Amino acid sequence: MKDSPYPKSQDNKPPKRRVVVTGIGAITPLGHSMDTTWDGIVNGRTPASPIQYFDASEFPSKIAYQVVDFSLSRKLLKNGEDAYLCESAEFAINAAEEALEQSRLLGNSRPGTLNPNRIQVCFGMGLPSPNIDWYEKVFFPKKLSHEESLNNARILPNQISTIIARMVGARGGISTVHTACASSGQALGEAFESIAYGDADLVVTGGADSMISPFYTAGFALLGALSKRNDAPKTASRPFDRERDGFVFGEGACVLVFEEYDHACKRGAPILGEVCGYGITESAYRITDLHPEGTGPIEAMQMALDDANLRPTDIGYINAHGTSTQLNDRIESLAISKVFGPSSKDTLVSSTKSMTGHTISAAGALEFAFCLLALHHQTLPPSVNISSFDTDCLITLTAPEAQARNFSFALSNSVGFGGSNTALIAGRIGR
Repeated sequence: MKDSPYPKSQDNKPPKRRVVVTGIGAITPLGHSMDTTWDGIVNGRTPASPIQYFDASEFPSKIAYQVVDFSLSRKLLKNGEDAYLCESAEFAINAAEEALEQSRLLGNSRPGTLNPNRIQVCFGMGLPSPNIDWYEKVFFPKKLSHEESLNNARILPNQISTIIARMVGARGGISTVHTACASSGQALGEAFESIAYGDADLVVTGGADSMISPFYTAGFALLGALSKRNDAPKTASRPFDRERDGFVFGEGACVLVFEEYDHACKRGAPILGEVCGYGITESAYRITDLHPEGTGPIEAMQMALDDANLRPTDIGYINAHGTSTQLNDRIESLAISKVFGPSSKDTLVSSTKSMTGHTISAAGALEFAFCLLALHHQTLPPSVNISSFDTDCLITLTAPEAQARNFSFALSNSVGFGGSNTALIAGRIGR
């Protein structure tokens, strides 16, 4: 392909420090931990079902990937903090507990040498659905009370970043990112650069979302973005299949601990993988459509490759954004083919949204975690629900079952409504 119009990420920047991942936690429709979620991915489970949260009988799309039997862990919460948590923030609390425990940042395993001014939080957060009942019963009649006001405070997206910062003593600053489906991909990228260029030693990052509500289901149905395969929910999300007809909502959270390599080694933290490169662009085209030539994702992927000082042939696996809409899959696959070569046999592609649904603001974090685990286990996630591959998509998909493969780098794409694009490259430790 032609050189990207963007300068290489290394230009005019100081030498980068190594950034590694020392903890991962997740709450997803596949399970209440990262281990159970990964097991669901490897085994190709698709737990979509009729929507349980509200009566969807009159909606064109009546299905979703839902987190079931969830219970908020209050182990790390202080009195009253749970009142400020929306549902997706509750998912993030449990995921954060798992990630922080794995990273040895809790309890007796937490070292006393951490500098709180070198710890940050950067989190991608979805926007909770407006509580129509609250406006009707409380706001308009002006029947306000402290308890009812807390209900409205739950919609503030920075609450989870604030609480996680308190948990880890992060005094180096917090930020909350909302760029639609690219939210947590961007949050991870900003966390990576903050450590790589010396502004922090440790950043807790990730994403959370839950849009399974009448408000968002109606909105995306009117846009024609949701699958209507209500009679076959488990096979409705089918990225890169010729008969795909839209995405299926998912929900959940994924939290990761990013850390400077030497800092992690000194405190004896487990090193699960490496963050090697990051690219971010804005398509500046239309609020709902990708540019037909795939320019934004192309530039983001090329920036990430340049940032990691890698060639396209170094990437063994791509976790595509792959929403299962006709437009996204066709244009994203075009972008991948322009960067990696048409129908490349060296770089296999899958979209794990067939197994998790589209978790929107949590998608980038969750799918980068899958790249890390794929590298750690040297296992490619399967491409499920493909009954007739769309040959207009010039990529090579992974097999229908998880397969062993020796590879050192993987790339995760995120493409958001409004044109935000991110690409992140994960590396295997010990490669």
